[in-house]
Amino acid sequence: MQVKEVMLNDPETLHYWQTLADAVAVYQRQQVNCAPVLDADGEVVGIITVFRLLEALQQGATLATRIEEVMDRKLVCIDEDTGFDQVADLPIDRLIVLNRNRRLSGVLTRITLIKKVHRALEKTELELAAVLEAVPSGIIAVDREGRVCHLNPAASRLIDLPAAVALGQPAATVLAPPGLSPFLTQAAGEQLHKARVGGQTLAIRRNPITREGREQGAVLVLQDISELEAISSELNVVKSLNRQLQSVIEACYDGMLVLDREGKVLGLNEACQRIMADGSSGILKGESLRPEAGEAGAQLDQLCRLVREGGKTATIMYHTPAGREVILTGNPVLDEQGAVSQVVINIRDMTELRHLKEEAQRAAAELQALRARHLAAPEIIYQSPAMERVIDQALRVAAVDSTVLITGESGAGKEVVARLIHRHSQRREGPFMGINCGAIPENLLESELFGYEKGAFTGASKEGKVGLLEVANNGTLFLDEIGDLPLGLQVKLLRFLQEQKIFRLGGRHEIKLNVRILAATNKDLSRMVKEKTFREDLYYRLNVVPIILPPLRERREDILPLARHFLGIFNAKYGADKRLSLAAGRALEAYPWPGNVRELQNVMERLVIMGEDDLIQPEYLPLDLQAEVGNAGRPLVLKELLPLQEAREQVEQQLIAMALERYGSLRRAARALGVSHSTLLRKAQQYGLTASPGPGGSLDSGRE
Repeated sequence: MQVKEVMLNDPETLHYWQTLADAVAVYQRQQVNCAPVLDADGEVVGIITVFRLLEALQQGATLATRIEEVMDRKLVCIDEDTGFDQVADLPIDRLIVLNRNRRLSGVLTRITLIKKVHRALEKTELELAAVLEAVPSGIIAVDREGRVCHLNPAASRLIDLPAAVALGQPAATVLAPPGLSPFLTQAAGEQLHKARVGGQTLAIRRNPITREGREQGAVLVLQDISELEAISSELNVVKSLNRQLQSVIEACYDGMLVLDREGKVLGLNEACQRIMADGSSGILKGESLRPEAGEAGAQLDQLCRLVREGGKTATIMYHTPAGREVILTGNPVLDEQGAVSQVVINIRDMTELRHLKEEAQRAAAELQALRARHLAAPEIIYQSPAMERVIDQALRVAAVDSTVLITGESGAGKEVVARLIHRHSQRREGPFMGINCGAIPENLLESELFGYEKGAFTGASKEGKVGLLEVANNGTLFLDEIGDLPLGLQVKLLRFLQEQKIFRLGGRHEIKLNVRILAATNKDLSRMVKEKTFREDLYYRLNVVPIILPPLRERREDILPLARHFLGIFNAKYGADKRLSLAAGRALEAYPWPGNVRELQNVMERLVIMGEDDLIQPEYLPLDLQAEVGNAGRPLVLKELLPLQEAREQVEQQLIAMALERYGSLRRAARALGVSHSTLLRKAQQYGLTASPGPGGSLDSGRE
């Protein structure tokens, strides 16, 4: 069977410049639920369905809207000579059928297919009945004298014996050549026997002719078994097609319900029971719909009446008691007189489809975040008291659900601290999503955070998109570079922080979320508040628990542990065995690291890749670092043994005194020693040192 045998031939078409009103007129005239759309050259460029038309009207379109604005452009086209078996299993509602000249020939829809298959089955059943009535069974009758008294044309053909020759002759004589004489005797009995006659296998049954209890003759019934086998094979094909049709209907994701004109349920699939389960007490196979038994039964009965009275497809919306949004579409099945004999109702659960899609998007985003988190495997390496205080603050704030603002220079490890808070919080089983507010254009950042509904703006995905706030539901959202967040989005973020509710772009339904916000910045937000470039209310809402991450130059105790940590990572990655020499380590400690931990990580990767020897010497370091080698490698001369702690304190005291005497300013001295102003002030007070003016210097310890 080919597609052109079951398609809707020469359907009425529309042009893309026509309106939805024209489409409605076509549906009414042709009693169809879709129409192909052509361009000026007669090429198929789309299709407009009843469902899409209704959807467009719900979204604000009018009957004057041009078809090209709402038509479905995703077409699946097939050749009219394509075998039906090649498209029978395609999960597609409708197919465009083209002729050899690639012009529109017809449309193959699911409903049309069901109708034609149903009619084909009825036709096949009638043909099979005719075949069974006309089965060429041969009949040979023998009287009690053993003479042939009747030989029908079928028997004459089967045994190649003219009736004129056989009639009146002894049956044993005339039936001996074809080998049928043994079946004339009573010993043959009434069982079914087989015989090979003239190249054919015949089934032979002997039935006695009795009168008044005495046998008066016999009848041999001959049947060509090969034809019966062929008929049996055809019957098996019909049964197989019927089973396949039932399987297709049962496997449909949409619910399907078949009613007769009186509203009696002739059949329904499992999907119908699943979708309408909360209100389907009045839907039972073999029984009529009972509107009083449930809301679902009432809705279906109303739709059935609309289809019967109008004789055309009808669609209604139904909200189940469980909150499902269901579209019910009734299609009439007409008899030969054009009257509605059955109603086929399609039940589509839009809520479940939408939820499944959103869950799939959310799961994909969570999987991507989990994979990225697993590959990153962040570890916090530290030995300095300053970093120890930061970790202690992070672990304490992890136990609560407060908003945290992490400040520090770029590359200092703010995201690592944010991940530490998430891993030790009650949300650790939930997703951790991060976004750099300064890396995404302003016109895209809002859709990334809040998501959007389908058709919300030009270029938007037809399926819509779930925003990062929804993806991070029951988890943590890390907003890096929060100082770069546009003022317009600051208002929406503040509202979310206060209410934990959002609206997608183009959406009308409020979405309730449960997300913890961690923010980070390398900017002075308090100064930005004064300059009116950052909202004051958002600043105080984010700055509930501040964590200040010191730069790497203020925690030099962490430099070598971090360097060795990165060295191990890149050795494993590149199959190397690099080691730091003592002089190179001193140079690393002496360098101020303006790029912080990120710069140190990049330097260690460069040393593993470009280093010529396994032992990294100072000359292998980048030029910026080599400038520190002279001071780092200068040996100190001691004249006697001292405890290490005492020696360290003496060296610190001498260096601080020398720097204060030379520069006369705490800030300049701190910069020369590579420590922060607060660290130098604390240590100077510890050793009882004060700044004294050097050449052209100043006693100012606060400002330069």
